[in-house]
Amino acid sequence: MIKKFISYISKQFFLIFLKLNFKKNKFKNFKDLNFKQQEFINYKLIKYYIFKDNFIKNSSVTDIHTFNFLFYYQKIGGEKGITLSKKNIFLWFDKFKFYNEFPWSDDFVAARYLNLIYNYDFIFSISTEKEIKKINFLINFHEKRFLFDFKRKKNEEISSIEIVALVLIKCLHNEFNNYFMNKIQEIINSQVDEIFMHKSYNVLEHAKFVNSLNEIKNIMLFYNIKSPEKINNQILAMTSLLSRYRHDDFSLPLFNGCNNNHNNVIQDIVDKEQFLKSRVLNSFVNGIAVYKDANKTIFFDVVQPTKYGFSRELSAGSLSIEISAGGEKLITNCGGAESSGSNPSYLKYSAAHSTLIVNNTNISEVKEWKKGGIFLKKVKYDTKENEDEAILIGTHNGYLKNYRKICKRELFINKKLDVIKGHDTIISSNSKFEKTVYHIRFHIMPNISPTITENKKSIIMKTNKHNIWIFKSSSDISLEKSIYVENDIARETSQIVINGVTSSIRNKIKWSLEKI
Repeated sequence: MIKKFISYISKQFFLIFLKLNFKKNKFKNFKDLNFKQQEFINYKLIKYYIFKDNFIKNSSVTDIHTFNFLFYYQKIGGEKGITLSKKNIFLWFDKFKFYNEFPWSDDFVAARYLNLIYNYDFIFSISTEKEIKKINFLINFHEKRFLFDFKRKKNEEISSIEIVALVLIKCLHNEFNNYFMNKIQEIINSQVDEIFMHKSYNVLEHAKFVNSLNEIKNIMLFYNIKSPEKINNQILAMTSLLSRYRHDDFSLPLFNGCNNNHNNVIQDIVDKEQFLKSRVLNSFVNGIAVYKDANKTIFFDVVQPTKYGFSRELSAGSLSIEISAGGEKLITNCGGAESSGSNPSYLKYSAAHSTLIVNNTNISEVKEWKKGGIFLKKVKYDTKENEDEAILIGTHNGYLKNYRKICKRELFINKKLDVIKGHDTIISSNSKFEKTVYHIRFHIMPNISPTITENKKSIIMKTNKHNIWIFKSSSDISLEKSIYVENDIARETSQIVINGVTSSIRNKIKWSLEKI
């Protein structure tokens, strides 16, 4: 509490100094400094808000406060695009420049700083001396606020965009040295796990991190700074993972807010690495487990949440799965959206995932805009293998605090046949007989036609490619409505639901998915 108070007071003093302009601008020429790599910009979202009156004052659409809309204006081009750019930049700055928190929190400052510089040549081309002076002041103002907050952040709280901003600032002022090189490496090490996966365990965020590292390499090259071999190797390893963490139809697995809005961009990142080979994960212990063979792919969420910032956006979908086979995705999670600039909270709920749910309650608490919103739970993962099967085993205690239940999921994957079997077990941590309602959900893709059999123990699934799969369960099953988010639009689809009530100490529900 005392630390927060001191931090608040120091920030207030800093803002007062900025108002009085105690610190003079250090840099005036931001021309020819566009190091942008791939564009992870949602132009559909920008079109949604950019034509509305006073859109710049809207705080609910967070993308506005990144200044991504400048790239849209650059596509319009000409005097109109430049005039609109300057108008909205200045309107935004007049309203928000001395705000304390949002939109000066997280990595919004770094995003605006970079977008202003990367669009500088475009805006500069038709601007008066007075306007250029104001833009330069605005950029320097962002630089000061960014550096003030950056120094007070832990490595785990710093995003890849902020790393790019730091490198560019220090290079601009000829201050980049071994200290900052080591700092960058420390940040990367804190946010990338043992298999070189970004700890958000969101493949889209992983791709954005790789893109930022490539951007940093470009900046270093421009300023004749040699990129460390270790960072080059990390980029290669992280890019290799991108080629592995995709379904048979080349879509991304939809865990922790991931969406498929930028698949072409991700493919470009993969294609730029020559002689790239997909990595085999031999020492996997935490994250999104993956099984692949010649015909099928299974992803399995066994992420261990932490107290750090990159766990803040994890979804409540422990032990959820996604399955694809024969070039088609079959079982999915509902996915993520960027319609408001952030993933809506309801898409983080356990019910939006293909997993086991107890008493219609989220496995973890889900909160927007708050750090530490996820209950720390213990997730364990193990794997076994024989000549015919690969067995993936995950457990979590996310329901232990409220309901004294432990959940376990075992996946038995036939290596030679298109057969996946599952055992979902609810284990009581005490000997009392308490009734527990459970739902096991399997969201299916919109292009699959499901039909339930008369005995209510099987679902026949017909795919677009006219393949037939049958889902079976040891308990009664039903078909219910669901949604699948595609290009920020929620499409109606179906979900297979196994539900029931158990009062036993240990209850195992068996199911299977088989091609016929």
